[in-house]
Amino acid sequence: MSTPHTLALLLGLTALSAPALADTATVERPGFAHLNSDLPADPRIIYGELDNGVRYAVMENDNPSGTASIRLRIAAGSLSESDGEEGLVHYLEHMAFNGSENVPEGEMVRMLERLGLAFGADTNAHVSFDETVYKLNLPNVEPEVVETAFMLMRETASNLTLDPEAVERERGVILSEMRTRNTLRYRRTLAQWRFFAPDSGVVERVPIGTIESIESLRSEQFRAFYEAHYHPQRAFVVVVGDLPAEEAIAQIETWFGDWRSDGEPTPVVRRAGPARLTPDAVGQFVDPDVMHTLTYAVQHPFVERQDSSAERYESLLRIIAREVLNERFFTLSEAADSPFLGGSAGFGSIVGAVETASVRLRGDQGAWPELAVVAEQEVRRAYEHGFTQSELDRVIRRIRARYESRAQAADSVVTHEPFGGITDRIVSAYDGDRVIVHPNDELAWFEAVVGRVTPAAVHTAFRDRWAGHDDALVFITTATEIENLDAQVADALEDSRSVAVSPPDADGPDVFAYTAFGEPGGIVADRQLDDVGARLVRFENNVRLNVLQTDYEEGRVNVFARVGDGALSLPEKDEGLRRLALNLLLRGGLEAHDAVELRRILAGKDLFWRTFFAEDSSYIDLRGAAPRENLPDLLNLLTAYATAPGLREVAGERYKDRIRAWHPTHDASAVSVAERYIPRLIRSGDTRFGFDDLDNFIDADHATAQTWIRGQLTEGAIEITVVGDIDPDQAIAEVARTFGALPERPLQRTDYPERREIRFPDGQAELVTYRHSGEADQAMLRVYWPSPDGVDVQTQRQMRVLRSLFRSRMVEEIRERSGAAYSPGVGLHSEPDFPGFGYIFVTLDLTPEALPGVLEQVEATTAQLQAGEISQDQFDRAIQPILDDLQSSTESNRYWDRVLADAQSDARGLAAHRTREAGYAAITLEEIRELAALVFNNDNAVRIAILPEEQS
Repeated sequence: MSTPHTLALLLGLTALSAPALADTATVERPGFAHLNSDLPADPRIIYGELDNGVRYAVMENDNPSGTASIRLRIAAGSLSESDGEEGLVHYLEHMAFNGSENVPEGEMVRMLERLGLAFGADTNAHVSFDETVYKLNLPNVEPEVVETAFMLMRETASNLTLDPEAVERERGVILSEMRTRNTLRYRRTLAQWRFFAPDSGVVERVPIGTIESIESLRSEQFRAFYEAHYHPQRAFVVVVGDLPAEEAIAQIETWFGDWRSDGEPTPVVRRAGPARLTPDAVGQFVDPDVMHTLTYAVQHPFVERQDSSAERYESLLRIIAREVLNERFFTLSEAADSPFLGGSAGFGSIVGAVETASVRLRGDQGAWPELAVVAEQEVRRAYEHGFTQSELDRVIRRIRARYESRAQAADSVVTHEPFGGITDRIVSAYDGDRVIVHPNDELAWFEAVVGRVTPAAVHTAFRDRWAGHDDALVFITTATEIENLDAQVADALEDSRSVAVSPPDADGPDVFAYTAFGEPGGIVADRQLDDVGARLVRFENNVRLNVLQTDYEEGRVNVFARVGDGALSLPEKDEGLRRLALNLLLRGGLEAHDAVELRRILAGKDLFWRTFFAEDSSYIDLRGAAPRENLPDLLNLLTAYATAPGLREVAGERYKDRIRAWHPTHDASAVSVAERYIPRLIRSGDTRFGFDDLDNFIDADHATAQTWIRGQLTEGAIEITVVGDIDPDQAIAEVARTFGALPERPLQRTDYPERREIRFPDGQAELVTYRHSGEADQAMLRVYWPSPDGVDVQTQRQMRVLRSLFRSRMVEEIRERSGAAYSPGVGLHSEPDFPGFGYIFVTLDLTPEALPGVLEQVEATTAQLQAGEISQDQFDRAIQPILDDLQSSTESNRYWDRVLADAQSDARGLAAHRTREAGYAAITLEEIRELAALVFNNDNAVRIAILPEEQS
């Protein structure tokens, strides 16, 4: 079960907002936000309320087809806890998976797995400051699946047993999760909140709780809280998916209509927000592994604002001001002599306690005076001189493009996805008292108000939020404590304020230099793949194009170009050289435009693009996405990268500056230590993987990296895949005009057989031990077993089933039975580019004391798997979620990007697609037993412990 409050904490000061904190006042949610707003509610969503007070929202949606999502939100979060109960609400959310009147402990997850729901991905929950949300993503809408899901949600709402012994068994899991989430970034954010929101109760009510309270909570406290807060009047049920709205509403009425609770729910009592901090207050967070940052901010009392057209207009002005300021910071940070490495501005609130306007900058350790000057002077520049029309125009173009894209894709909204989806948007909007407006109406609203957006209006909005900037608050994160910091900061700011600031400079031309590449290429081959509907084209210059028209994202098109031979062709097996080359590509712009100009010129095109190659890649990845009408612009851009990459030395030097600031922090946690050492260890010392000391990065030669990557881009083979809502003939014509017009390229990528040789090390009975500099109670155990490579696709499928089964066993053994680890992870690596090399591994976050015993449990479990101790039910629960995901997973452009990416050069993706359903259906329990016997030989395993640094 996840707790997204932690993720939100990590996003900084402006990450969270919630209803205002009122002094000892009962805060009950009003009706749906759209009932009290002039904004039009999205007509696709049906809102309602049962006689007993349960509210609901239902929406029919067939993307992906045959699936649905259900959410149960209870208006009780960590702010509802009493003193001494810190963490109870999150703990209670865990208990929802540990037994109810009609579902024995341990059976809920198994029941869902049998129906095709994967634990974690499809079965989850989260707790925040003012809500608990239970989540089920249904792989199909068969009656048995839908009814079981509703039954389990109702069991959660009113029928939890909260057995004392189950509470005790879950305690270790909660404590393990607390350790896992106690990262440097988390502690830094809590320190910021203590500084910016003192006495608000926010830090004291962080949902994860405290060790003291978790260790002391008892079953009767859970029962009392459950009965006090889990009432129909506090419930909000959301159902989105491929089933008729009337059927969804009928299910809600059937399962929740008879829910009754004794008495009224306990009032939600919220604590008072803080008074504004003393002007010029200064704080610092000190940790030897922290990146050096400075936050410069002003605060105002929190004000509850009703979602309305007027409020959204004011928000639009603030967003534009923020984006212009961020653009200025980006421009400054890219300069060779920049005193800082990056930064951003924001407006927001800290959980309804206080409103902030802030700037946060990163720099080298000890560079805080320079950061303070940049922050103070850029805020003052904007405060005194405002913004230019051209700056506003660029940001407005970007915002308009986003509104237009959402409107164009309104009918292809996704029900659920890992980081969003309309289901979770509905829940989030309800929590924030916001109206969900149809994208067409959002665009119409924007066009109606944008004419009122002037430099003067944006300047006024900025000045309103930054009023008091001459008494700003400063918070510094630093590796070593700064003595007499208050006085030093005051002196630095006084000196800075004595310097006059000038208006912003005028912009340069906004004309893209790369629009003509020669005569459009002629076609020498064009064939149709009837079974998938794709066209495969080859141009005279040997550039290959694979095209598929889809309607999964209306009006959107993806482009994926594989160019050259990737990291396989690096002149040296050197990770430092690869990272330098990658950053030259990422931040070096084009020959005619540096990164700053490129960002300015392409504003408003709504283009996403990425240039990348991993350490084991056999091609350079140039990819992007765009509205259909902007496909020519995207292809111009990607073709420019393949013909005229900038690769500026200043980009390499700025990258090395960032590496110098980051590298001392690389051992701040067990996971960062794992990223450094383990990839190289399990590849028998191959220096392309993991990384070395700082000198390896700093000594990487710019000329070598530049020559290599330019050659790959401008001379390498090219295969392009275009997938999306576009006519294939149009896509072919645009590629003919761009990539197809280039000089002749090789037909095939070069093979590097010696670079494809990677060997898994011999098994090691003894632990390989590394050390991290983080918390003393945090350790990591990883165990790796060699497995078949990815050359045979059916074996890959069997390995995926084995991984699913192994993870289920790890959850049952390590999490549920012993409570030693919060979330056992099982990974699988089997790339066909490296014949003979593959592995499966388990990773567990533990206490150092628990590590030896857990290692014994892991080896006992894998010994059982090797001996064939796998039941039919365990096999079924492992494979069913995979089988049920096969159809819906094809309904995305990303899936077809992968399938068609090598359709002409290799066709492995096509072959795997064509046989996947039959292949998975053919997998048997006996095959998995045989594979487990081959893989889980503990004599071949590599065991790794990452422990805290030894105390002197």
